[in-house]
Amino acid sequence: MVFLADAVNSAIIGKGLMVGLGFIGPAIGIGIIGGNYLQAVGRNPEAAKFFGQALVFVAIVELFGLLAFASTFIVK
Repeated sequence: MVFLADAVNSAIIGKGLMVGLGFIGPAIGIGIIGGNYLQAVGRNPEAAKFFGQALVFVAIVELFGLLAFASTFIVK
């Protein structure tokens, strides 16, 4: 009788969970940044000039997702 733990490599499952759960935070962060930016532009259309700053914040948040992805190659 073959058990599931013997048939599936637990490292693969761990790396999949690391990537999947590691991208939840950046996805929520990007949603919050985008929603707040659209709300600010809706209230004050002159705030559209801050689109570049919003993209910088999105890039900073996305960095944490990329770190979660890159860490899968480091962990054995």
